[in-house]
Amino acid sequence: MNRVNLIVISIFAGLALQSGLAAPSGPLPSLFPELPGWQKQGKAETFLPETLYEHINGAAENFLGYDFEQLAVQNYENGQKQTLIAEIYFHGRLENAFGIYSSEKPLAGDYFPIGSQGYAEEGVLNFFCDAYYVKLNSFDLGRQGKAVLTALAENIAAAIGGKNILPEMLAAFPAPGKIPHGERYILHNFLGHDFLHSAFTAAYEQQGVKFQLFIIRAGSEENAAATLQKYTALDRENQNSVVKPGFLTINDPYNGPIRLFWRGEFIWGMVGPQAAADALLETMAEKSAKQ
Repeated sequence: MNRVNLIVISIFAGLALQSGLAAPSGPLPSLFPELPGWQKQGKAETFLPETLYEHINGAAENFLGYDFEQLAVQNYENGQKQTLIAEIYFHGRLENAFGIYSSEKPLAGDYFPIGSQGYAEEGVLNFFCDAYYVKLNSFDLGRQGKAVLTALAENIAAAIGGKNILPEMLAAFPAPGKIPHGERYILHNFLGHDFLHSAFTAAYEQQGVKFQLFIIRAGSEENAAATLQKYTALDRENQNSVVKPGFLTINDPYNGPIRLFWRGEFIWGMVGPQAAADALLETMAEKSAKQ
């Protein structure tokens, strides 16, 4: 390999590291383990963004919305002709894998530590690990289903070998009133606006009142200011206002009043009744500064 090619590869590797992108740790089919009592049925199928609809036609857009890159699917069968289907989706970033996982996870479920986080339902075990989202399905296994799926999941997680962590920004959400497993990550078009993107959200309930808190990391103070300036342009009462750091309320024509707090590259906000908004937003700001 000549020196020019080495330089080009180094540049792209540096950009990937700076953007938080990662390449798969190996070919996705290599992550499917052998499972005692089960046989792989043929070679794993693989899908790319342009062919994903061939496997999940109705749901492909949701996965593509989280920068889906690759999918591998492997079928297993045992001596009783019972079957398992294992799917490994690669999304390039921990946040994106959490995002697609969080878009499908239930509020109430049998959650347990596997990979970064996982849950089981009847015949289903889903988890995410690093930049991977793994979906396992069994058919007609009865009581042994969860044990079999758990064994398969643990082996896949070990093969991935990623960091079994949640996105660090989730730690900035205050604990009181937070609904368990109500955290989400929206990569594009948060609240229906194309200039609001990459928002972490959490669902809350306090004294019978439900609301949502969110955090947007704009990348720089200048980006945050530009984002808020676009947002205020939608507010007929304040569309000519110059945004300044601190608290502000925007009358979103589609979502109602949104209470916000801006400092540096961060924008914190609340959707819903705002009686306790300022205290909660200040708490998030303090916690985010430590992330």
